[in-house]
Amino acid sequence: MKMRKITTYALLASLALLGFSCSKEDNLDKEIVGLGGEKWVKNEIDNYIYQTFTVPYNIDVLYRWTPSEVSFVNNLVPPQEDKIRPVMEMVREGWIEPYIDVVGADFIKKFAPRQYLLVGSPEYNTSGTITLGTAEAGAKIVLYRVNWFDLKDRDLVQAMLKTIHHEFAHILHQTVMYPREFEAITPADYTSTWNQVNVTDARNKGFISSYAMSAPDEDFVEIAAIMLTQGYRPFENIISSISNADGVQKIRQKQQIVLNYFRQTWNINLYDLQAKTEAAINKLSPPPSAFERLGFGRSNTVLFTSVTTDETNWSAKFRETFQKASSSLGTLGNAGRYLEDLNVIHYQQGKMMLRLKYRNPSNPTSVFNADFRFDYTEDTANKSNTFTYVGTSTDLNSTAGGNANTIRPYVVELLNYFDGQTFRYSWSDDGAYPTDYSKMIRQDDQTNYIYGLLKNTY
Repeated sequence: MKMRKITTYALLASLALLGFSCSKEDNLDKEIVGLGGEKWVKNEIDNYIYQTFTVPYNIDVLYRWTPSEVSFVNNLVPPQEDKIRPVMEMVREGWIEPYIDVVGADFIKKFAPRQYLLVGSPEYNTSGTITLGTAEAGAKIVLYRVNWFDLKDRDLVQAMLKTIHHEFAHILHQTVMYPREFEAITPADYTSTWNQVNVTDARNKGFISSYAMSAPDEDFVEIAAIMLTQGYRPFENIISSISNADGVQKIRQKQQIVLNYFRQTWNINLYDLQAKTEAAINKLSPPPSAFERLGFGRSNTVLFTSVTTDETNWSAKFRETFQKASSSLGTLGNAGRYLEDLNVIHYQQGKMMLRLKYRNPSNPTSVFNADFRFDYTEDTANKSNTFTYVGTSTDLNSTAGGNANTIRPYVVELLNYFDGQTFRYSWSDDGAYPTDYSKMIRQDDQTNYIYGLLKNTY
């Protein structure tokens, strides 16, 4: 890399001399930017960096564009000045302060990298991957995507802090190495083509992320970084979502080594540190509510629930309503028809389609759809929706509208469950963190709710 830089500067110098020889008006005494020609005047950002990072922790922050500090191979963009302070406030609140709370300021003073280099864009690699951060021998962390920073984008906030915690964990294990038994858990599955492995397959093999498959060191720090930036419950949700028991066991073995390493080597209880970083991230960028996630034009438009998969999680009152409607439907035509699934579909702003799916014993392989149309009004202050029944509909499917006309007299109780009622939405566990499942809770009775999977199809 040094030879590449020297060659580049030599070429630029030669071109500059050729250019000067063609103009009589050029000032040959002018200093070249990058070779002593900068005349920076300290501004408010510089004073903030000096007082907040340099004085207390001996950390410098490089944000002015210095070509020698970044890659000559990839196209990179300088950071926007209005992003510098918000990004570094995130660094302070989401990385420095949690460590100080758990292990003291001297720890950061001793082990923190001496420099942060901020880059506006990601670094795109020829392999199709993106470099989000690097740590150079424990001396400097390069943080990319600064120009994308927005506290409202929780995923980005978590990703940037994950980069920092990932790189800082590298600094720690490069200072004192973790136990080699860690590498023996999945020795044959590390691969240079990790980017071709989806995260589900990686986790089934015993890796917390696809990138963790690239090398044991990356595997080790990925566990620490994901624990610290996802929080306790979301991390546990990741583990519970893994279908391969062997994969779960391997990740748990690795996690225990990470926990022991932090406690025994650095006197850090990683769960305590996790709680601190979790609280910091929630303060910086609160997680979205279920109301903000479910609805027309949002991340998910459908809440789907089924007798076969979700009934055990229904409230007793919704289960009673659903079962009464299903039993009533069984008296129609061929006895034994029954409801199986329910979809709450936000298909237009202010428009909801309740799709009931049912089966007929005379045609057991077929599923019939019946669509019922509701209007709804949003109360964004209270994060709730109020539904009003309009009628059967062919808006989404003409056959489903016809089926709705047929079965309507038998499912009135279920339609009344929604008609004129106000619902607030919560996550399936009533917690603050997004999950794949949500509840629709009746405002008139908090014990009366629907539980279902968040989807975009029906």
